[in-house]
Amino acid sequence: MPISFHVISIVLGKPSSSEFCQDRLFNSSFMKLRFLPAICICLVIFNYILYNHYYSVNFPYQDDFLLIQFIEAVAEGEIGFKDLVTELFRTFNDHKAVVPRLIALIQYKLIGCLNFRFYIALVSLNVTYIFYFIYLQYRKTKLPLYYFIPAAFLYFQPLYYEISGWALTGMQHSFLTAFTATAVILASQRTNMTLFGAMLCCLLATFTHGNGILSFPAIIVYFLIFKDIKPAIISGAFMVLCLVIYLAGYESGQAVQLPKNLTLFFQSLFGLIGSSMSLWAFPLFSSFVWGAIIVCFLLYVMWQAIGFHFNKLTKIRPGTAELLALFVFILLTSSVIALFRSWAGSTLASRFQIYASLSTVIFYVLLLQYTRLFRRQTVFYTVTLLSVFYCLYSYYKFTGIVANRRTTYLADVYNWKHNRNMLSVEETITKNGAFYLNPGYEKGFFKLPDAIVERYQLDSMFRAPVKTGLNNQLYVEDWRVERAVRNGVEKLTYSYVASNAFPQRKPLSVDRFLILKNRDTGVFHLACANPKVEARKQILTAGHYFKPGFNTLFRQDDLTTGTYDLGVLDVANNGQKTFYRLDKSLIADKGYTLQ
Repeated sequence: MPISFHVISIVLGKPSSSEFCQDRLFNSSFMKLRFLPAICICLVIFNYILYNHYYSVNFPYQDDFLLIQFIEAVAEGEIGFKDLVTELFRTFNDHKAVVPRLIALIQYKLIGCLNFRFYIALVSLNVTYIFYFIYLQYRKTKLPLYYFIPAAFLYFQPLYYEISGWALTGMQHSFLTAFTATAVILASQRTNMTLFGAMLCCLLATFTHGNGILSFPAIIVYFLIFKDIKPAIISGAFMVLCLVIYLAGYESGQAVQLPKNLTLFFQSLFGLIGSSMSLWAFPLFSSFVWGAIIVCFLLYVMWQAIGFHFNKLTKIRPGTAELLALFVFILLTSSVIALFRSWAGSTLASRFQIYASLSTVIFYVLLLQYTRLFRRQTVFYTVTLLSVFYCLYSYYKFTGIVANRRTTYLADVYNWKHNRNMLSVEETITKNGAFYLNPGYEKGFFKLPDAIVERYQLDSMFRAPVKTGLNNQLYVEDWRVERAVRNGVEKLTYSYVASNAFPQRKPLSVDRFLILKNRDTGVFHLACANPKVEARKQILTAGHYFKPGFNTLFRQDDLTTGTYDLGVLDVANNGQKTFYRLDKSLIADKGYTLQ
């Protein structure tokens, strides 16, 4: 056998007769359990959707305010078509979020208000649809479904919790990727009508998120793999036209700046693509290495796919071109993110890590196709166990963060209704948005759920006498951090008001709040007070996720100057409330101290 043919047979995974017999026995044993893989995958997906639904709150966060601003601008008065289009295509922070704004407008016209929890439900559906795209390509391989089980565990986990729990950001990234996947499906049909549909999807992607323009190169690469030059040229022409429209009235965002050197760029690029590994120790290094492996392997597969035009011994495996097209989009998107954001440090932000999860799943599916190693019984069992462990560890690592976000939003439901302030964002954000947030709420453009506690209940709780002789072991810990900005470094101080001993340990499903009562004004504020997460050994041996006590973060300007009496409130899913009065007060005056 010539050496070149031997190498190609290894890459393409041509099995020997003994390996074929072994795989056949392995496959036949699973045929009796053919429904179990489908049930397993569906349960993983259902758990992911239920998890995100439970932790979501109908409350706007940061960029979500833009939807309120849009509705406030177009909902009242006789706004003309020209003004409506202007508002739809208005640029904010590099993006023209036309599709999310249209969804918000349609919802407002149908029910009379915005519902941010509904948008998060849409995100979960989009994430599931994107996975279905991967499954469609996997199905073309004719491999048994059980090989696909690890893909579900690698993908449906809370690594990208900002996508699955942040309404506008989630809609932008999930719709963007879903439109790109749909464009690839349509392009693969190779008809004039489906080509037009693919271009329409790329157009929608462009006006969902700024990176959407990169969906066009993904389609172009798909056509070039098959040497379909004419549709590739048409796609390129559509891309130029779309880019011209996008750049009309474009305004550069505050986060855009070129990196200081190429090393930083490549560290960020490979780190972002491989940031599925950021769960472990040395997250920057492990993500960089994993990303480099993925990129090198997929570029090699792309070279093989393109090379089939010149080498009759190679061929394109079914579904490979579609997966490579999606990966081209991910690679270009990651490159743009690294190019314009790596100046500020690591780009391993949760809102970008859906691309890391997708890269890992695409990598796994193509490994199944192009290497026979991953189709062996022992390797399959090992990979499956590792993927299950990875998924569970991701839930362990991020559930504390996700729970804190839920509790913070629930606290801000009360804060906004009674005080017109929020502790979930910096004070400057609410002040700058007050001109549309306040009238938008008063006019009912967005409605909030019932507060978890009412003011009269808090008054009653604080009227109870404080028990003397107690020691709640409260403390304040200041953290001084630096945040990169365009003109240098911004120095910030965060203060943690906490106790590691009181109150008693809370269950995972209970929300814990710190209640603050201003002695001078009588105004109450609520803040998230979920405790720190227990050590892994305690979680495994005792089943406790949270430690005893509470932990609350304050920025320097979160509270007005004054003295605040303190209490902790636990609220269970059934509404049952447990109140603990604390033995010290908090003094806010250019910092925080206890007395």
